[in-house]
Amino acid sequence: MVQFFSLISSLLPIVFFVLFCSKTRIKGFWVIFVYSIASLLSDFIISSAWGSNHRVFLWNIYTIIEYSILCLFFYLTIKLRFIRTLIILISTIYFILFLILSKNIHVQFNSILSFFSQVIILGLCLVYLFISIKQIPESIEIVNPLFLIVIALLLYVACTLFLFIIANKLSAKEMDQYWGGITVYNNIVTNLLFSAAFLLYRFKRKNPIPENHTVDFTSPNDR
Repeated sequence: MVQFFSLISSLLPIVFFVLFCSKTRIKGFWVIFVYSIASLLSDFIISSAWGSNHRVFLWNIYTIIEYSILCLFFYLTIKLRFIRTLIILISTIYFILFLILSKNIHVQFNSILSFFSQVIILGLCLVYLFISIKQIPESIEIVNPLFLIVIALLLYVACTLFLFIIANKLSAKEMDQYWGGITVYNNIVTNLLFSAAFLLYRFKRKNPIPENHTVDFTSPNDR
């Protein structure tokens, strides 16, 4: 039953994006849309007969795909040149290390590199939140669709961060028990927050906050 709800939750952000955000110019939304599709396809492939026999390989491949998509999201969302340069530099090093260690990609899950990818994403989430909080005096509206997406990513990586370290030490039964259970519920929460972000975007477009009207006593309309 939980697996069924997880599958339905994976479809929600895709459907909500198509319904409410298909005409958006916010590039970060498009990245999360692609990420949701990649996550859903990954679940289908891994649960297939072929995928169950190549699970380690698919986990390693999805790790690098997920990292690339989420880094692109933060690169497009955070406008600071220093942070963008840092994302490019760290990602280049990460990709090089991934290629160097890819010789065992079929037989062993690279939990260390996966852990570092989660740490990097977690750090970018915190950077975004810090920048948002710092800008509160300039923009009171801190809870916006992008903010909800970052909160979803923050919870997603925080809940599975330390599982990546011990992944290679767990048996197949323990992986199904701990890893499977945690990731399923984590997946549901993440997808619900993504969907809420797209729904909030639609609500804000339909009901924009009225601009402050400054009274000009020199104008006949304001007298």
